Amino acid sequence: MPHSTKELRKEYRLKNRDRINSNMRKWKKENPDKLKAMTKRYYDKHRDKLIIISKRYAMKNPDKPKTYKRKYQLKRYNITLDQYNEMFNKQEGKCAICKKHQNEINKTLCVDHNHKTNEVRQLLCHTCNVTLSYFENYDSKPFIEYLNKHRKDLN
Repeated sequence: MPHSTKELRKEYRLKNRDRINSNMRKWKKENPDKLKAMTKRYYDKHRDKLIIISKRYAMKNPDKPKTYKRKYQLKRYNITLDQYNEMFNKQEGKCAICKKHQNEINKTLCVDHNHKTNEVRQLLCHTCNVTLSYFENYDSKPFIEYLNKHRKDLN
């Protein structure tokens, strides 16, 4: 049987884990500004320690942080790193629209996807991805009319 206050708190948390987590999720949803402020205060207080830990890990595992970050980003699109690499190789490392190679743009290619269905299409450079999102989310007719109006300037 626990005797110290610390042991009692730990036992209580273990017994009531679901309820505590549920309450915490509810509080976070209702207080986003407070949560943001608390997170900032914590980071400001522990910044040096967090940076040292991060650098130490990166030095011991030089390729892991990038791989881990990429895997985490790809979860958003429900694809694995292997599937991304397969798409990359199939496209020969080039943007599906402008055909620039990833080495020319100095950034990893973005996963283009339909925002309504979340269906993955192909890999694009950042510029093409952003441009495409404008055309996808807004009426493209005024853009096309404008370009056609000034077509002689383009040649």
